[in-house]
Amino acid sequence: MAYSETEQRNRAAVEEALNKAADDFTIFFTELFTDDTEWTIAGHGPVAGVYHGLRELHDIAEAALFDRLAGPLAVTSRGIWADGADVIARIDSTGMAKDGNPYANSYLYILTMENQKVIAGIEWLDLFAYYDIVDRVTV
Repeated sequence: MAYSETEQRNRAAVEEALNKAADDFTIFFTELFTDDTEWTIAGHGPVAGVYHGLRELHDIAEAALFDRLAGPLAVTSRGIWADGADVIARIDSTGMAKDGNPYANSYLYILTMENQKVIAGIEWLDLFAYYDIVDRVTV
């Protein structure tokens, strides 16, 4: 599949951010998200929903996870594709919880890009794994 110039630039921005975030998943978000990014976590439960901006996403969803980890999450890209303004990324993460048990998750992101930044997106992940660590590890 041949990508347009815009698709190539957007895909490259996501790939570069994932490479920078290989040892710390938070870097991916700070590289690509803005104060206005609209982010949806698909699924059911307290963390599923729409977030407006990186700060809200962090404060409501990410902090609950990251506070329970012994260190940063490592991420591996399993594939990155572009279609118009959207970039699709399949990602795996691994880390260690503060209780000594491993944490792993898989994600599928659809990122709507503008000027190589995420303006909106939707995330699918294993919410059972997320809720398990949040419920199991106290902070």
